[in-house]
Amino acid sequence: MAIEVIIPSLGEVVEDAKILRWFKSEGDPVEEGEPLLEVESQKVTMEIESPASGILAKILYPEGSKVRIAQVVAVIVAEGEAVSASYGKPGASTSVKTETTSPHKTAMSEKKPDDIRAAPLARKIAQEKHIDLSQVKPTGPHGTIMKRDVEAYLASMQNQPQGQRGLEGAPIRETAEEKIAKKQGAVPMPVDKAFPGKETLETIPISGIRRAIFDNMYMSLSQTAQLTLHTEACGEALTGLRDRFNKRLGKGETKVSYNAILVKIVATALRLHPKINASVEGDEIRVWQQIHIGVAMESEDALVVPVIRNPDLKSITEINQELNELIVKTRDNRLLPDDLANGTFTISNLGFADIDYFTPILRPPESALLGVGRIVEKPVIKDSQIIPETRVALSLTFDHRIIDGAPGARFLKTVKEVVEDPVLMIG
Repeated sequence: MAIEVIIPSLGEVVEDAKILRWFKSEGDPVEEGEPLLEVESQKVTMEIESPASGILAKILYPEGSKVRIAQVVAVIVAEGEAVSASYGKPGASTSVKTETTSPHKTAMSEKKPDDIRAAPLARKIAQEKHIDLSQVKPTGPHGTIMKRDVEAYLASMQNQPQGQRGLEGAPIRETAEEKIAKKQGAVPMPVDKAFPGKETLETIPISGIRRAIFDNMYMSLSQTAQLTLHTEACGEALTGLRDRFNKRLGKGETKVSYNAILVKIVATALRLHPKINASVEGDEIRVWQQIHIGVAMESEDALVVPVIRNPDLKSITEINQELNELIVKTRDNRLLPDDLANGTFTISNLGFADIDYFTPILRPPESALLGVGRIVEKPVIKDSQIIPETRVALSLTFDHRIIDGAPGARFLKTVKEVVEDPVLMIG
């Protein structure tokens, strides 16, 4: 009996997806639960498993096709059967009809020459750099080669002695750009020749994840009235709390991050200022009963915001565990649409990049977002004396259409107070 492969629901707000890759060709045997194709929707790339064992008799949409949720994209049949040639064509019946065929016919179908699993960006870089993907060690799910794997392979090749000497046999000196890039884990722009005009180094299509960011950021700034307030807090209690948490950890336990503590601090402040936890829907302002806080993360040169749900009802240790699980899923490109859904507030922490203050951009339909800068020692005046003190910068962006300046300022003041005295989270 024939089984249809259907694009499953990919989250509440997802209506369509793009087929990035088929792992099997027509005529290939498949096993139930085996990854069959890879799709991309908004900011998530995920694999869809085969719903049954049998033969992949027909692929209705090739790689690169855009398909709707619940759409049939392929048909699996038992060995010895084949799908009717008219299936999937305009005007054809939606029911699956099968025809008996030679049990050896499907085995004669050609396979794709490239059976190596690789993320689209990893494959693109490999093609540009003329890298044989069979030489790259995969670290992604199901043995998939990720962008970081290709970059690691490139780095290992660059560190080899051969090719590291100039024309006269002397070692090539590392440029200032290369030193900075190495420190930051980046790849410097190659300088091949001088040119009076300008030439394209790389063309990046605005599609997939980049298209989602492109559209969402434009919508955010064009359809909301954004205002950002800045303040600075003493970070002594924040660093002290984190140190106390981590001193209690056993061997091999994951350290508590500042982001985990900040999620709890913001959740506490939102309970005290519920109207900040709101969104606009049509002509109404919806104040949400639940608090779900997203934490901005970088994934394959794109921004994703996985969500911690109900952090006001959880301990910092529980939040830290969930946050670490989301970090691993982001790193391995395994986030699901539901991991990104239903956020009511967002935290964006750029302290790792030595940023103090910045202007975060709202994530519609959310109405507020907290930007966190680096934790750094600065000179402050206390009792007419200049002393060193750990400080942290805080920036709150909010939609001024629904949140007035004074309530926004009071919320940010509460966040500052809890950062300076985390005991207030207990109250």
